[in-house]
Amino acid sequence: MANPNQNARRGDLVNRSPQSKAGALKQVVWSKIALFVAVSFFAVKANAWTNGELSIWMDPDRAHALEPIVKRFTDDSGIKIKIESPERLSENFGMAAHVSKGPDIVIWAHDKLGEWADGGLIAPIELSEEFLHKFLKKAWEAVAHQERIWGYPIAVETVSLIYNKKLLDVPPPTALSELGAINEAVKKEHPGASAILWDYKSSYYSWGILASGGGYVFARDGKNFNVKDTGLAVPGAVQALSEIIALVRAGVLPKSVSYSAVEDQMAQGKLAMIISGPWAWSNLIKSGIDFGVAPMPGVNGNLGRPFVGVSVAYLNRSSPNQDLAKEFIERYLLTDEGLSTMDHGKPIGLPALNSLREKMIHENPLLQELEVCVDHGDVMPNIPRMGRFFTVMGAALQTATDGRATAEAALREADVNMRHQ
Repeated sequence: MANPNQNARRGDLVNRSPQSKAGALKQVVWSKIALFVAVSFFAVKANAWTNGELSIWMDPDRAHALEPIVKRFTDDSGIKIKIESPERLSENFGMAAHVSKGPDIVIWAHDKLGEWADGGLIAPIELSEEFLHKFLKKAWEAVAHQERIWGYPIAVETVSLIYNKKLLDVPPPTALSELGAINEAVKKEHPGASAILWDYKSSYYSWGILASGGGYVFARDGKNFNVKDTGLAVPGAVQALSEIIALVRAGVLPKSVSYSAVEDQMAQGKLAMIISGPWAWSNLIKSGIDFGVAPMPGVNGNLGRPFVGVSVAYLNRSSPNQDLAKEFIERYLLTDEGLSTMDHGKPIGLPALNSLREKMIHENPLLQELEVCVDHGDVMPNIPRMGRFFTVMGAALQTATDGRATAEAALREADVNMRHQ
């Protein structure tokens, strides 16, 4: 999946100072020139379609692991598959697909789905009820847009409370209000350690706490999102942010934090708990930390409701090989063997395929605990407007936790900015 630490930086949506008409015109001209140069470059560099060959773009670790599955497909069909892992994969796919180039299949998180579908870059797919029932229902929510399905779900993941079993002497907290007392107990019983840390200024990691109070990004209008109805500043969300601020003021949370510090301190055995996702597990395992996973705490008697992310296999709309691509995805990739192979290359999270998910949950308690967290989460909206959310909510968290605005004022400003065209 996409690196969650980049989500808050997506979408250059900050307000800019007014420009003169001449300056604005120059900016438009230069923007068009830059776009023409970039498109021209991709017209030459991007993959040309090859008869008798499929092309896939995906991350390198899982690409290497898929070689046995690719070989079996080639042996069965006579069709070769070329897998590449270009830098800035999602950006490069967008550029290439705009000029009808790029891979036949691209594997990426569902956060780009709405943008790529609206831009005509990916193809909608038709699936039988039998096929749909083989996968987690929540995963299909992530690939639905404008009442059509735009990709094949591979796996799901979400942020959770990750706790060090040697340092946390009580059950994992379900309420943010418990953290003060737990911090005092941890410091007393384990000198040099603290109760909890997370990148609380990040909208990706903190949103689940605000959502537990009733906060919502967009209301639903039938099956679609209503971008004019936002709920960033509902009373429960304001209370949740106020409690985060209180933890900073009480010294439970430091005044500044980075995600790298969160993982480093947890790996060093200096933290009883962090809020992170499955991408943090491998580092903790290598460091010998005996840890468990639980839903993140919330407010008003509710557990946290974090974003749920889904990795997806998309079909390039311009590909002349869509039938072959669907054959590979449906009969080779999205099978117990195919997804297990990907997982061995690099953990995929919780498989969307029911049969494999049930098997892996039985074998891995961490995945069983992760499934509980996914059940409590909400699928992250897949529309382009989410870029604005990460920008305005990140600014609100920064301003409020720095003490430059109250929780209510910061969230009200964010809510207004969300609806600003």
